[in-house]
Amino acid sequence: MKPFRKGDHVRHPVHGRGTVIGVGLGGHEVLVSFSTAQIWVPGRRLQAEGTGLRLLGEPPPPPPSHRGATLDAILRLLGIEPEEGPRRGPTSRPPEARSRARPARRAQRPTPQVRPPREGAPTFLASALESFRLGIVPTAQVEHWTVGREEEIRAMDRFLANETEGALLVEGQYGAGKSHLLAWMAHQAQREGYVVTLAGFDPSEASAAFPKKVWRQMASRFQASRNGVRMDLRTLIEEMARAPGRKALLGDHWVLGPFLDRVAAGQARPEDWDWIEGRETGTSRGPTLHGYSTCANLYVNLLTALAMGFAELLQFRGLLVLLDEAEVAQNVLYHYQALRGVNFFRGLVLAANDDPDLLEEERDRNGLTMGRRTRLIYSGHNPVPYTAGIPARLKVVFALTPGSLQEEFQRARETIPRISLDVLSMSELEVLFDRILEAYRQVHEASLPRPVAQRVFRTLATTDRISTVRTFLKAVVEVLDFLRFYPQEDVEAMVMEAVG
Repeated sequence: MKPFRKGDHVRHPVHGRGTVIGVGLGGHEVLVSFSTAQIWVPGRRLQAEGTGLRLLGEPPPPPPSHRGATLDAILRLLGIEPEEGPRRGPTSRPPEARSRARPARRAQRPTPQVRPPREGAPTFLASALESFRLGIVPTAQVEHWTVGREEEIRAMDRFLANETEGALLVEGQYGAGKSHLLAWMAHQAQREGYVVTLAGFDPSEASAAFPKKVWRQMASRFQASRNGVRMDLRTLIEEMARAPGRKALLGDHWVLGPFLDRVAAGQARPEDWDWIEGRETGTSRGPTLHGYSTCANLYVNLLTALAMGFAELLQFRGLLVLLDEAEVAQNVLYHYQALRGVNFFRGLVLAANDDPDLLEEERDRNGLTMGRRTRLIYSGHNPVPYTAGIPARLKVVFALTPGSLQEEFQRARETIPRISLDVLSMSELEVLFDRILEAYRQVHEASLPRPVAQRVFRTLATTDRISTVRTFLKAVVEVLDFLRFYPQEDVEAMVMEAVG
């Protein structure tokens, strides 16, 4: 298996295209940022699609280690506790002495049966079960696996249809299903004619205080669909470059104007695409896309220009930006970074709501370049407006925990709508549980008797160790895996032992 490196572009059979951001266990597990989640996946399930970003002069990856598993690890896998104390060489004691010293097995569990999926099993259900083992739902199946969110879905439909409201808050505790609802919205918005992109926040990877890092993440996650054809950012930009009216709409834009000219002439080089996506490693032929914390205006302006192009040139309804875990903007080392993150969010809210002050306000320079009316921070190197035009055709959704940034959003726009998520009720969890059981039965021909299933469900749904939908999904599939591989074992006893 070829080792992966940070920055590699890869494809997973279920989760699609992603970027490697970490490697563990000698390359056997890989941390990948996909369009809907950042998760660890087995390296053997990934297919390389490119080398991604590399530093000049970066040394080649070290050769994979040929060191085998330790004897202690092998013994533990067999259910045997290794003896304590320093281990000497393999010939330090005769074999019969080592045999006498070996403890008994911890559990007299039989060898698991090998039971592959049944032939002809529905592929979409098999892929769903694989995703549940990771605690996530496949994006393409998000509608089928959404339960108990009818009111929230109606609110999201109203938001997508409302052309006078550009921003929305989705609030809920960790594990309430915010990310799942954003995935549903991404899927639904594309069906309704929107281009969609999304980003999550991490102080070390994509801090809201540094908008270029957020833009870099968004650029790799643009999604659109037309006549059954999937489109990413590069495809969309190429379509805009060929569209009539491009010069009139975006010809004088500080970034897209010259870049679309190069694309239309067939002169866009790989490094030019890296530049527009915020991943340039050297000089470029366009204006500098600064990475400073004061440069939110550059990237909000770019998003509004793209939204206008998608709507006016390609006849999409606009651009929907989904931002998950927005509260992480406060979890930073320095106070100024929290303020810059909030500034970025306020700029997005005002731009999405076509605030005329963004085009008309004057700016003061007193240490920072700041708008007189909005008090937004502008780049001193390039103080372009926060919007490329009105109407911008931009919508933005923030998912965050209650009480984290609500006051800041309220200051930006008093009427910003909110959707509050509660955890799923017992009856809603049971619907989800039954759907997973039926999917498992169709794929693996393994099922629980109804009385046993009801008792297992109550145990899983009420234990303190399973507090989120994500952990519930994983637990249900792990119980069914146990049933499949150990059909003669007591599933209920195993569950009680696991959660006790």
